[in-house]
Amino acid sequence: MSTLDSKVLGSLVGAAAGDALGAATELRTIEQIKTDFDGWVTTFIAPPQDTFGRCNEAGMVTDDFTQGRYILEAALDQNGEVSGEVLSKAFKRWMDYPFYPNFTGPTTRAAMQRIFSDTRPSLQGNAEPGEPTQDVVLVNNGNASATNGAAMKAWSASMLSLRTPERLIATTYEIAHFTHDNVISVSGACAISTAVNAALSDGITLEDVMDAAIKGADQGYSYAEQHGAMMMAGPSVARRIELAIQIGEKHASWESAVAELADIIGTGLHASEAVPAVFGILACCGNDPEKAILAAVNIGNDTDTVATMVGSIVGALHGIEALPSNYLPVLNEANKFELEDLATRVLQLHNLDSSTNNFIPKTMLQ
Repeated sequence: MSTLDSKVLGSLVGAAAGDALGAATELRTIEQIKTDFDGWVTTFIAPPQDTFGRCNEAGMVTDDFTQGRYILEAALDQNGEVSGEVLSKAFKRWMDYPFYPNFTGPTTRAAMQRIFSDTRPSLQGNAEPGEPTQDVVLVNNGNASATNGAAMKAWSASMLSLRTPERLIATTYEIAHFTHDNVISVSGACAISTAVNAALSDGITLEDVMDAAIKGADQGYSYAEQHGAMMMAGPSVARRIELAIQIGEKHASWESAVAELADIIGTGLHASEAVPAVFGILACCGNDPEKAILAAVNIGNDTDTVATMVGSIVGALHGIEALPSNYLPVLNEANKFELEDLATRVLQLHNLDSSTNNFIPKTMLQ
């Protein structure tokens, strides 16, 4: 049984490792991954020149982990408070990141333009092809903004809610709506944050974690709608999680599971693809953290995002000891991180120590 400090550090390391490993395979299909890398990617490698992460060296993370880290650190500086001021500080720091244009997705880019009047282009393009030629405001923003940028950093809300799980949905929404103020993105973010929060608790099974995610997705959608988030036409994140779990449970190996999940669920920019795919992977191999992360890295398309989310959950569920021993030193060295210190700050915020595990009420999972 993992201690709380092991679970917190495991979640941080799992998320960062998934991001760094997935940066190399992003955008490719499964077959392209196996062809271009002479088989499955199982170690840290420098991303090829035809990917967004081409600026990275082996082991370096992208925006998927960095944004969540900046939010967490900014909130910790304010005694765990999540506010507009805290989020502004975190995203101003992100905008100063040397490779900001490489990694800024379309919805986050639009938010940075709106909030900070940032005019730099993103190498990932716009939310919609081309710029509008008429002064027309499309209903639901053209249904183009329901992307993964909220879910990829939702683990930070879990770290800030260890003592206040009843505030988790509200905290997740506060973080998500700064850049992704729509019901589908928030639903996806709440699926991830509730899964991580459940996984951090003591005596929780993988099935409990997946159940929590489904409930969290539904609660997040309702909360966002009630608080004025933009509506989006698109599939239900919660219902697609249920479908992805059914698919994942059919497979004895991740190598076969990823093919069916990629074909039926998808792993693209839309939150109703990548987030459900996470739980399809977990249903197949979530009790083996390394296999789960490698499945996400090799599932194709938005691999760094899927692997960040998978890593944050399995690292929390199984603890740092269950992850490959090289993950932490490689990540700390490549990114100049001190992830152990960050984990300690999270525990200190809540006045928790490694002997205190059972801090999430069972009502969160009922």
